[in-house]
Amino acid sequence: MNLYEPIFTRKSIRKFDMTPLESETIKQIETFISGVTPLLPKAEFTHKIAGPEDAKGLALPKAPHFMFISGKEQTLRNICAGFLFQHVELYLYSTGFATRWLGTVKDKQNNPNHIIGFAFGKPAEPATRTLAEFQRKSLAEIAKGTDSRLEAVRLAPSGLNKQPWYFIVDGDAVHVYYQQSLGGLIGMMYKLTNIDLGIALCHMAVASEHEGKPFKFSIDKQNTPTPPKNFVYIGTVE
Repeated sequence: MNLYEPIFTRKSIRKFDMTPLESETIKQIETFISGVTPLLPKAEFTHKIAGPEDAKGLALPKAPHFMFISGKEQTLRNICAGFLFQHVELYLYSTGFATRWLGTVKDKQNNPNHIIGFAFGKPAEPATRTLAEFQRKSLAEIAKGTDSRLEAVRLAPSGLNKQPWYFIVDGDAVHVYYQQSLGGLIGMMYKLTNIDLGIALCHMAVASEHEGKPFKFSIDKQNTPTPPKNFVYIGTVE
């Protein structure tokens, strides 16, 4: 299993083969989820793998499976959720499946702690692309300083493809910032930039493992560098 390579080839899709995955495959996904190290030690989430008959929301793709992610209020809840379940998304791509993150999908059995979900299954359209086909900001737009792991961060998916994060390299530390709101009408409609940041941090963690570098995330650093306007500090990777 290689979670690093899919970062550079994965593509969100809209068309899935509606054939349900085998029960053994679902068990393997569950086993993988249970083995992911959370971003923060006390982060706790629940999930539900369901069929299309249990999903509701706007403009949902036709897919054989949906992942519903939920969790009670806790420190950096949405960031930690994005971090954990982007590992799952990369795992699915590494095993030949595909996904689509969905900000509006919900379980028909209403869950007050619902956070987000995604569709997944066998792809019925191309689920890979070349590096040149990614539409992403340049490294200079999302980071200050040099760190080889930031290319994996740059390629992370985000709502509306806004990449609402910024990283400042400071010696062996990388300080992490994000936009709590995109501003304007878009900001009123889209409120999941913290999920996006968690996804980006997942890519950095995976790149760290690939390069043999440590990945320790802390939220108690003082006197961190000043970020660009409208960005707030959230933590530091060391």
